[in-house]
Amino acid sequence: MPLATRHRHDAAPELAPLPGLVVRPETDAGAMAALQGRTEGEMAARFADGHRAYVAWGQGAPAAWGWVATRSARIGELDAAFAVPSGERYLWNFVTLKSHRGLGIYPRLLDAIVRAESAEAERFWVAYAPENHASGAGIRKAGFATVAELSFDAAGRPALRATAHGGAAVAAQTLGLPEAAEALAACWRCARAAKPVAMSCRAGECRCDYQRPEVVCAA
Repeated sequence: MPLATRHRHDAAPELAPLPGLVVRPETDAGAMAALQGRTEGEMAARFADGHRAYVAWGQGAPAAWGWVATRSARIGELDAAFAVPSGERYLWNFVTLKSHRGLGIYPRLLDAIVRAESAEAERFWVAYAPENHASGAGIRKAGFATVAELSFDAAGRPALRATAHGGAAVAAQTLGLPEAAEALAACWRCARAAKPVAMSCRAGECRCDYQRPEVVCAA
């Protein structure tokens, strides 16, 4: 699972404005519950824990949204929880509605969040499933650079491995996870499910279906 970062002083990405696209924070738990198909109590608990929601509106209708962790966060795929250091943000739970995909909304939503939160934060983090190529492309377009990968070590524990010089060491300070001396599991989903890893996954090309977690190592 790639882990990418962007600093508030990094060069801003060149993203042409999308007509009718507006990104603004949402503080109403009921509104977020309706968008995400969850209970209002769940959304209220997120807000109480210091999470902030941002919604991208296209032509007056909600098109995408995402959350910003300011105090604590959890990477459910790895069952890893950590405290977010002061001056940093962890971005998570991004969704673009099917009717608005392919328009370039995701990178613009990310960029808008970084700009809005930069008054308080210096560094931003976001992780994504390696098989979700569209998400990875959007993150790069938003000016984020991959510095480490997250997966399981040989003992089955969440760990980090650098993909850029010093990347894992910096990420470890934020996530509180150890750097791995050895290679991590090529397929984090198969490793977590304790299922045999397909040959493509062993070669580093995950074939799992991120939209259907029950499909592991799809051919």
